[in-house]
Amino acid sequence: MSGLRRTRQRDAATVGAASERQPRRRPLRRYLLGCVVIVACTTATISVAAIGVVTTIASDFALGGKPLDSVYLTPAKAGAAQTILVIGDDHIGPTTTYSTGAEQTVNGYHYLHADTFMLVRMDPSQDQTSIISIPRDLLVSFSYHGQSYTDKFNATYSVGGPDLVKKVALATLPGITINHVIDFNFASFLGLVDAIGCVYVDVDQRYLNDSDPSYQFINIQPGYQRLCSNKALSYVRYRHTDSDFVRVARQQDFIRQAKEQLGVWGFVSKYDQLAKAFGKAVWTDIRGTTAITQLLYLAFSSLSRPVRQVPFQVENTAFPISTSSGTELTVTSTPAKIRSSLDDFLYLHPKTVIPALAATPTTSRTRHHSHRHHATTTSAAANDLYPLSAGVSTQAVAIGVNVPFPVYLPILQTGPAVPTDFHAYTIGDEQHHLHYGYRIDWQVNGVGGYYGIEGMNWTNPPLFANPTATEVIDGRTYLFVDDGSHIHDIGWRQGGVLYWVSNTLQENLTNTQMVDIANSAHPLH
Repeated sequence: MSGLRRTRQRDAATVGAASERQPRRRPLRRYLLGCVVIVACTTATISVAAIGVVTTIASDFALGGKPLDSVYLTPAKAGAAQTILVIGDDHIGPTTTYSTGAEQTVNGYHYLHADTFMLVRMDPSQDQTSIISIPRDLLVSFSYHGQSYTDKFNATYSVGGPDLVKKVALATLPGITINHVIDFNFASFLGLVDAIGCVYVDVDQRYLNDSDPSYQFINIQPGYQRLCSNKALSYVRYRHTDSDFVRVARQQDFIRQAKEQLGVWGFVSKYDQLAKAFGKAVWTDIRGTTAITQLLYLAFSSLSRPVRQVPFQVENTAFPISTSSGTELTVTSTPAKIRSSLDDFLYLHPKTVIPALAATPTTSRTRHHSHRHHATTTSAAANDLYPLSAGVSTQAVAIGVNVPFPVYLPILQTGPAVPTDFHAYTIGDEQHHLHYGYRIDWQVNGVGGYYGIEGMNWTNPPLFANPTATEVIDGRTYLFVDDGSHIHDIGWRQGGVLYWVSNTLQENLTNTQMVDIANSAHPLH
């Protein structure tokens, strides 16, 4: 099969007839404006749209943040693709300005920096919204007020604020056009997450820092859970034992899961809280009815599209430079790698699709829902899959006493993987019903490469609210969550329990590995 066939079907005629009978204009408007809020909340534009309420939205945008007009922004034509630069900074509070945010100056720099530099691309001609992050440690050269600098990319924010970030981004990424900028205050992130009602996240590993004061405190166990306030902020900012690349992937994964949780009508009941929190949380150039109308029209067309995470290709992740405070390690790239990254971000590379799903040696697979019948066999070792490590089953059985359902465990794992965590947990759903779950982790590398298998007797969590495909393989119906190229999660329901295999944050497992690991999972007795 050349790609995962989407099986969600819609009756357009029925929807159209219902629209004629009952326009439902007001609920739709409230939802569309609510979509604008989540753009800032998750440091990326997920989906926004509004018709006939532009004046209201404009007033919300102007609540608290300052306008960021700039000669480095290119106005977009109505209906054309747009690229938005999203900056996640560490301002002290929602009313803090750039000039007063730093309480001290070090070597001429404001003691203020940004954690995130994301470019978000919405293109009506494509079926995904793409996101690429500029590494904060990327080595760049720039000048400001007559002084030359060679430093990390995030120094541009410390030296010259959002305007210098835009200028250096354009110079670093030749050919890119930036239409809008959103400077998001991570301190205000707390209020926005709480306004949403917290975010359900599938946490990939144990996050713990309770002793190093140079990093934010965090103590989060692996598994599916609801992150609120400081826990959510600590999670998206964490890089105590990870790299900046892993943190970027974690932030993008947070975006994806927040999007699934809110859904089509999820904004309606939270509209007032979200709009007020949003207005105080960002600085942006998006002001006035014209800019807002164009952006909302474009975002509406992107509403149901998955988020595609585009990696920024680098040459060296530990290039040393000398600074006044000593030697620092930076990230370097090459013009060719940057060009390739941009081509991928702008959809100029040939489109990739989910490849044919290879079967494990003893299985055949039949596709349903108008899929072609397809059967094949491959060697598990050829896919870097091997028998499960000794002792894993014993530890899995041990956590099974804490969950009221069978623990499923795969008989295959990737070649270099090492089991690292066996964790049972409880979780409350959106109606406050208590559920039980477990997660087993494997680490495939030393920089955040954790994948896992999980089970939970909450069978319809936000994570699988909108699977991108379903597939029947050997009698088991799988639910796929993917971005059109890479499988994030593959799950199935069995006996009132949802089981799933999750990829690493950087999607280290291939699509074939994901399917074969899931298909090898069996209940322990």
